[in-house]
Amino acid sequence: MGHWYVVRTRAGQQQKATLEFEDNGITVYCPMMRRETRHFQTKKWLMKECPLFTGYVFAYLRISDFGTLRDMRHVASVLADGEGTPIPVAGNIVEDIRDAQERGDFDVLRPPVRRLKAGDNVQVKDGPLSGHYAAVTNIVGRRAIKAFVEMFGSLREVEIGLESIRRVA
Repeated sequence: MGHWYVVRTRAGQQQKATLEFEDNGITVYCPMMRRETRHFQTKKWLMKECPLFTGYVFAYLRISDFGTLRDMRHVASVLADGEGTPIPVAGNIVEDIRDAQERGDFDVLRPPVRRLKAGDNVQVKDGPLSGHYAAVTNIVGRRAIKAFVEMFGSLREVEIGLESIRRVA
């Protein structure tokens, strides 16, 4: 029986390390995020996939796999405590990260093109109001809205950036 461990890869070799693990029959998971950026010359929007934890992967290792790690070219070390004992990661943590990746929680995408208007309902994705639902009352420029959010037992009008919200039905 094995456990999940955090493995540090050599600089810039994360994808090669992932392939090396798979070639050796070791289960590996490299959490990824999608990032949308605008090309500086063409102004086209480009979607890139980047590692969520640069230089690290999760590997499901058995005792017999630790000897294999020493022979792998793209692996630097296993995350360990001060005495050098590898620290296992609970399987539910890895599953939670997988679920969050599938939902797109780590993605950095441009704001939706659809225009919001007063009366639209939104959900706050991040920040101190994360998870709250709000009703749009006003649009503030191109980057923010004002909305009513229920806090402390009453409705409060707050200003929220467009990158922090998503429209809900």
